[in-house]
Amino acid sequence: MAGTCRNAVIGLIVALAFASGASAASPDVSAMNLQASDVPGAKIVTQRAVNEQGYLAAYFRSFVFSAPSGSARLVAIRAETALAASSSRAVADVAATEKPFRAPAGRKALIAAVAQATNIKVKAIVLGQPHKVAGYDQGFEVAISVGIKGGRIYENLVVVRLDRVLVQMSEFAGRPITAGVTAKYMTAIAGHIGTQLAPIASSPPTVIGTAQQDQTLTATAGAWTAGDATFGYQWQRCDAAGANCADVAGATSETYAVTAADVGATLRVVVTATNRFGSAPGTSVPTAVVTAIVT
Repeated sequence: MAGTCRNAVIGLIVALAFASGASAASPDVSAMNLQASDVPGAKIVTQRAVNEQGYLAAYFRSFVFSAPSGSARLVAIRAETALAASSSRAVADVAATEKPFRAPAGRKALIAAVAQATNIKVKAIVLGQPHKVAGYDQGFEVAISVGIKGGRIYENLVVVRLDRVLVQMSEFAGRPITAGVTAKYMTAIAGHIGTQLAPIASSPPTVIGTAQQDQTLTATAGAWTAGDATFGYQWQRCDAAGANCADVAGATSETYAVTAADVGATLRVVVTATNRFGSAPGTSVPTAVVTAIVT
């Protein structure tokens, strides 16, 4: 009965209402999820890419503990990370998932579904009130417990959005789960998401134009994994071999007017991409050696 009940809670309350869809994306949604190193004392029992409608990619990973772990006596953890095609999709899905936990009719339906699937009485199921999760753009957390022969099964369900990433995580234990335990795993997931969503150059910046005195060069930012990045520019003057580069004072715009001081040197641009998760530089190849103006 305990195993049947646990599976029902997982299947009926944890899962978001997603349908199948496309699965291909960068950044890596598997790397956004909980890793084995985040869950000492547990082993991974399931991990796979999953298809979610409206999401570029999603990844599910579950862990089980061979023995009670820490004060919370965790039995299992299940986590999924999904990268939405747009923030609006993730916003809508979190709201839609939270709604039945707050509406009396929705709560009644969830409890009835678990009771029917596990063949236990409705009164054996306790569904806590959802509350907001701090530190994320959106999300909620709710405690659930189911009475079975010999005790209760406790679940803590967390559904949050961080930028375009939707996370759902459930912990299962033989007694109530402390907030610190949940925070530890959610902090790990948030860190992984930040690493993956920070800007990474997939192709370097380029310089367009003629390397000649009085000509204007234009920088292109290159390609980056972070579509929300903003860009800063710094032009540099290098020797004729493209080495020993140094910043050109005040040359921080997308364009650069070549001067007499650049003749005999080469030029390059360093583009720094920045978003909420971090910054990263990308550097163009040097131009040809700058020639003097033709008179």
